[in-house]
Amino acid sequence: MTEETKARRGWPFRIRPSNLVLLAAAPFIIYLFVTVENYQRSLRFIIGVGDNAGAIFIAFLNILAILILGAGVAYLLRWGRLTTERQRRYVMAAFALHLAWFALLAFQIDLTAFWNSVVVNMVDQRVSPLIDKESSPLVLTALAQGSLNAGLRWASTVYIAAAGILVLAPLLAARQPDRIATTLVLFLNGLVFAFLLLVAHLDFATGLFVTIRATFIAYFFAAILGLMLAGMLGLTLGRQTLRNYTIIALILGVASAILFTRENESYVLVGDVDQRVAIVKGTPKRLTDQIRFGDYPGGGSERTSIRSAESVDRALELVAAENNVSGAFIPGTVAPAGLSIVWQVDFLPDRFRTPAILATVLGTLLIVLLFGAWQSGVHPLAVFAEFFIDVVRGIPMLVIILYIGLPLSGAIKDATAGAINLPNMIRGMIAISIGYSAFMAEIFRAGIEAIPRGQIEAARSIGLSRWNTARLVVLPQALKIVIPPLGNEFIAMLKDTSLLSILSVRDLTQRTREFQAASFLPFAPFNTAAILYVVLTLAASSGLKWIERRTDAK
Repeated sequence: MTEETKARRGWPFRIRPSNLVLLAAAPFIIYLFVTVENYQRSLRFIIGVGDNAGAIFIAFLNILAILILGAGVAYLLRWGRLTTERQRRYVMAAFALHLAWFALLAFQIDLTAFWNSVVVNMVDQRVSPLIDKESSPLVLTALAQGSLNAGLRWASTVYIAAAGILVLAPLLAARQPDRIATTLVLFLNGLVFAFLLLVAHLDFATGLFVTIRATFIAYFFAAILGLMLAGMLGLTLGRQTLRNYTIIALILGVASAILFTRENESYVLVGDVDQRVAIVKGTPKRLTDQIRFGDYPGGGSERTSIRSAESVDRALELVAAENNVSGAFIPGTVAPAGLSIVWQVDFLPDRFRTPAILATVLGTLLIVLLFGAWQSGVHPLAVFAEFFIDVVRGIPMLVIILYIGLPLSGAIKDATAGAINLPNMIRGMIAISIGYSAFMAEIFRAGIEAIPRGQIEAARSIGLSRWNTARLVVLPQALKIVIPPLGNEFIAMLKDTSLLSILSVRDLTQRTREFQAASFLPFAPFNTAAILYVVLTLAASSGLKWIERRTDAK
């Protein structure tokens, strides 16, 4: 049925058929969750409803409304067109309401439960001195709570005073506020808004927000990476491209050779391996594994127990004390003369070995890309992008999540001596971003190739650079074309976030498994999770359809 037919019949709005079915089933679903205790408990646990959920939810809505109001007014003042006196008055009244509401929340309404929940879940609850570990549930100490309240009041006072002087005062004087001031107000409100939605612990719907956050953040980075890959696929081979990349490959090869020829270090295993072996902290893991599994000349077939020691002196003290430690793996230069040497090894220190291996791998990859570029006549980065897309699309998403979340993250942690130790949530989002970027790259490529070549040539003929042609001519049209397939990827990603439960990320799926394992209920938790995912996907589908209609050029 066409839009004209609906208008003739007097339809005020259009409901998607799938949403209509859900609305028809809504009374039964509501009745189920209201009357059946098992479904109520499963819904509360899976969504993540914690203590003081009501107060936290009300505080969240108030803060969110204030931020949206402030950011909206700042946006209108910065980029809107206020052509009439009535519009200016409305904007002035809205910003005055924003500041008054802000002051009311900051100085009159108690938001202790909300900020307590946010801060407690942002710090390490095991060692943080800010938390009162005697309480259940955990809360901030009285000193930490007082400092937090004082800091929030001080920040609120500064913001209200500055915004009132720089934005509200010019409006009252019938003048336009300074653009820097309105931009700063927009930035601050947007920053806090993003923090609440993407970072803060919201104890009224923790599990639900984990799923939503993982989807939006992973989708954002997957889109950026996919757009970069699509751009690489469109690169052309220039005159000096092969020569420049060959020089880079030679530089990497020389750097690798220099690093591999640095002076080796000598370590010795002294004592014996009848009991445990003391390993000094910082010893390369590959050597530790050789000792643990006896993978060295003269090593036995049985596994050797090891113990960590803070220093060489501590390792020798443990051996001398004969307290279940019979050997030590230490630098050969400090080995005592009285202990027998079981094994001696010379190795390249990790501070040289790791960058040397990295330079070798990058140089080898660049040589392969150069050969592919020379053979096919395309840019080396285009060869890499095509290889990346083909490989990633051929690996199941679960394998990508497991690989990035476990061995690769562990290797990065070891290589950086623990400096880079990403939470499981971040690991999972990176994995999903990489997995879906390959599909998004093909979607973007199809959209870009759908733009007539004549438009690009016309843009170049009037003097637009390659970047401006892509930004002003190609991408605006290509994005409208690819909105439907990009929407499909978003919905698929929303469902695939359930795979993050394999990394113990407490999203809807992981909470469902935890509740089912604790309650032994066969149907209630999984039915609840299925209903929640259906509601989320239908809401996403409706939003994407709305965006598609708004951007339809026809």
